[in-house]
Amino acid sequence: MFNLMLNFFCRIKVFWASVRNHAPETMFMALFSMTFLFITVPLSGCHQKEGVQPQPHWFKYYTQYQEEGYIQYLESQINSEQDTTLRAVMIRNYYPARDFRPFWTQNGLQEASVDTLLARLDDASRLHGIPGEYFRTDSIRHAITRLKEHQIPNDEALYSFLYGLERQLTDQYVRYACALSYGAVDPKAVHGRKWYYETLSPDSAFIQVVLGNLQRFDDYLKELYPQTAEYLTLQKEMQRLLSQPDTLLQTIPYFRVRKNGQSEHIPALCRRLNHHGITVDTNLNTLDETVLRAVNSFRRNHGIPESDTIDKETVEKLNLPLQQYCDVIAANLERQRWQFVHRKNDDTVYIAVNIPDYSVCAVQNGNVMLRNRICCGRTQNPANVASRYKNGLVVPYKAETPLMFSRIRSIVLNPEWNIPYDIIKNEYYPKLVKSNTAVVNREHLYIKDSRNGRYVVPDSINWSKVNRNNIPYRLHQTSGRYNALGIFKFVFSNSESVYLHDTNNKGAFKRRKRALSHGCVRVENPASVAEWIYAVNKFDTNYIEQLHIILGEKPTSKKGEKYLEKQEEKELQYYESLSDYDRRFYRKLRPSSVNLRKSIPLFIEYHTCFVGENDTVQYRDDVYYKDGNILYLLQNPGR
Repeated sequence: MFNLMLNFFCRIKVFWASVRNHAPETMFMALFSMTFLFITVPLSGCHQKEGVQPQPHWFKYYTQYQEEGYIQYLESQINSEQDTTLRAVMIRNYYPARDFRPFWTQNGLQEASVDTLLARLDDASRLHGIPGEYFRTDSIRHAITRLKEHQIPNDEALYSFLYGLERQLTDQYVRYACALSYGAVDPKAVHGRKWYYETLSPDSAFIQVVLGNLQRFDDYLKELYPQTAEYLTLQKEMQRLLSQPDTLLQTIPYFRVRKNGQSEHIPALCRRLNHHGITVDTNLNTLDETVLRAVNSFRRNHGIPESDTIDKETVEKLNLPLQQYCDVIAANLERQRWQFVHRKNDDTVYIAVNIPDYSVCAVQNGNVMLRNRICCGRTQNPANVASRYKNGLVVPYKAETPLMFSRIRSIVLNPEWNIPYDIIKNEYYPKLVKSNTAVVNREHLYIKDSRNGRYVVPDSINWSKVNRNNIPYRLHQTSGRYNALGIFKFVFSNSESVYLHDTNNKGAFKRRKRALSHGCVRVENPASVAEWIYAVNKFDTNYIEQLHIILGEKPTSKKGEKYLEKQEEKELQYYESLSDYDRRFYRKLRPSSVNLRKSIPLFIEYHTCFVGENDTVQYRDDVYYKDGNILYLLQNPGR
């Protein structure tokens, strides 16, 4: 016991010497690690040789190798390291707990353990969509080959080489654990300024646990990735696709045939359907009911409208290489690994918007209570726009809907649209120069002077003399069903002034691709969302009737009639309080805010591949070009 305690205090001395000149946050992490160090002292002292594999036969070539000499070299290198990144500091603090004995390079090389780790890193591509280059497996294998082929010239070079291999293996083990638990890439790097989620990342406590499980690393790594039904289903689908002989598939030439029509290309189409897990006889050459049902099943899984005709889009989607589908799944497995401060399972009710699916769902106790179509912020194909690329990544377009967690705390009935300055400058200014009063009348606008907040008579402004880069006026669109925001606006806190709202352009929801707005999320049937929120907030029938009256509906009860009378009296009093000048701009219909007793969590998300009804894997177009960013970062990792 005395020797153990003496050993412990000697380690603390070395431990403190290694960090005392570092930054304060690094010193804090070091102090935090002492608990871990204290716990592992007796274990390392008593069982440091347990489970150690014998020296490989080929290592006997290095006749001058001495284990204690290598341990002393490793200790000196650990104590001289200067890397202050969290992972490096935590790994450096781990080795004193082992008496500076290596884990992977004991007795030259622990071949079985190293092979097991490399197999696990290789499997990351097949199981989790993380390519081997992310973990530098080629570099590690090249180093091992050099070691086995006796290419290390002398003892000094050997110790340095073994130490580098030891640190690289431990680093990639920790990196793998972090990638499975928190994601392999930074979501902020993927989405840029359009990302507002608060995300979690590996901390010192997590890395301590990872290192503490190094002796059982193979079993431990199997426990780390998300065990959700969504993750497991996507994972299974990717493995199924990877097992398919993609190169043997015949490309389907575009052909057009209606139900019960015949074509020589239908067998090739059926083979492609089978590769997508939709079973159909590949010997048929008629678009009969069976084949058409299979085709429409594929269409539903890809958001393509069903029909009784083979169309170009369906053929194009079927012709995509299966690896391209695997890449889409890989990008979305990565999204599933990101950890957020606010998670869906923290709440029994929430609203979720999925941009690529153009949909919004209200969820209660795990059940989807309603699903509506949406329109989201505009996008731009970056293919021929050089400014959309930076460091290999597509930067977000200015009108994209931002991704975030927030809470809907109020609903505005009959909202007015306070038109953003950029829209006034870029869209309204040319119209106003051309025909001032026509635009104002047609779009039910009123104008205020931003310098004093007063209403301005439209005829009094000569827009051709207004500096477009310094417009002193603000435009507001009055309440009503003609308003761009419609009659509902769901308000949640965010720095981009976006909302969920109704719209006067109902025809937009008939489109397939609905990235049309300036950034807000337009909801096809906002009344259904409002009614669901009312129910969640336990609003009584009288109050709900009052809300309907505010929207212009007729009373349905005596209490409703009395409420309407009081509102009309208040309106008359308000009108009489206005000056003669302001009465010229009087609007009977004005916004009313409904404050919620229970705020509704809101998740604006981005999933191009997800699990739909009946556990079917759904694919959607990459509207904002984000999948490529994830794949690029996976294939071009930093440190």
